[in-house]
Amino acid sequence: VLSKQKISYRKNSRVGQRLSCAKEPVNSRERGGVGIGQAGSGKPRPIFFSQFVTDWSHQAKAMTALGELLDLIRAFARPFLLVSALCLLSNPGAALRKLRLLHTTVRYLALCKDKKFDVPASDPASFFTRELGGTAESRPGGVRSYAEKTVIMIRHGESTWNDTFNAGDRNKLVFAALWLPNLLYALLVEGYYFVSGKDFESWFYDSALSAKGVRQAEGLRRHLQRETKRIGTGGARGGAGAASREDAAVTLLLALGEQENPSSSVVSSNLRRAMSTAAIGLADRFAATAVKGGAAGPGGGDRILLLPSLQEISQNPDALSILPPRGTAHPTWCDDGIPGLPEGTFAGLIDSRHHGGNKDVKSNGIIRLRQFCRDVFDPTLLPKGCVVATGHSLFFRSMFQVFLPRGTAHVGKRKKLVNGGTVMVTLREATLEGG
Repeated sequence: VLSKQKISYRKNSRVGQRLSCAKEPVNSRERGGVGIGQAGSGKPRPIFFSQFVTDWSHQAKAMTALGELLDLIRAFARPFLLVSALCLLSNPGAALRKLRLLHTTVRYLALCKDKKFDVPASDPASFFTRELGGTAESRPGGVRSYAEKTVIMIRHGESTWNDTFNAGDRNKLVFAALWLPNLLYALLVEGYYFVSGKDFESWFYDSALSAKGVRQAEGLRRHLQRETKRIGTGGARGGAGAASREDAAVTLLLALGEQENPSSSVVSSNLRRAMSTAAIGLADRFAATAVKGGAAGPGGGDRILLLPSLQEISQNPDALSILPPRGTAHPTWCDDGIPGLPEGTFAGLIDSRHHGGNKDVKSNGIIRLRQFCRDVFDPTLLPKGCVVATGHSLFFRSMFQVFLPRGTAHVGKRKKLVNGGTVMVTLREATLEGG
């Protein structure tokens, strides 16, 4: 059960935004054409031959433009297929891996039921007393013990998939007008990755951060820097009230005053945009705890631990991991030169020992939500009292829907956390008799 939550949403211009459109003319004259009949006249009006010729001329021009576009596509298709064949022969391993990604995409789109689950009817709050955020007057029978941890959730920045298919906070009309050119650009980039043998890069599959997403992750870092100047590099602990609670969140996020032995662990989804957001947004933490202290690398202390249970709830290709099981994380375009970190640090920050590959095609969101809770309270996996988790909007919203008390009307159940936004919660676990 989640309780004592404090959510800080950034100002979102999308909330309450409305679109208006002009009323469609009901009279054919208002449309500038000549109609067959006029309302109320009872007399049909003829279609003038000049108007017919004009309309036919417009249609002919449209068909001509479409034909030219198809000719252009055919003109590029042959050399692209030729270059692809040459790449297949010169680097068959990379080409086959790309084809496997395409096969996996089609398989998950057709078979995956990741979002097909219902919020359980039973209220998790019924297992907890009121002092612990529950609804029970006293400890319910059968409950052996309680445990609690602090979880700070960070949503990743915008991805290249979002940039192509989601308007976000952009003007809807401008997005619609530029959608086709943006899609063609994305397809060209994907084609370039294929013919150049970049088998660990993709615009659509496990999509990386977009340029806007990088700015959002850097915005999180700048916000934490401002807060650090306010509360001091020693951090803030204890106290009561919203202000001290937010100060405590900043302290935990950056491990202020505890660089040698942080009291929090950083985990991430096994998707690239989440890893990059953690590395960029918390760069000052890793510069102090991992880089200067020499903890980054195999066997190092403060790193980004990949948790497959955090993988996004979706069947789309952007929610599928490109990283092989327990493989080395390859830096994306934005990971080599992260401000505040030495070049080449990223790969050493990622701990993929527990990354077993993609979610099972037969899995669904509720299975991973429960597994994430088990991971948080696993003393061998995450022994520290706070977990900083970088993940995804649908996953976090589902966390609130499933584990907040059923009677709690909270914005987190309805709204997605904004890109680069953070929320700190207290997660409690009740252990029943028999384990």
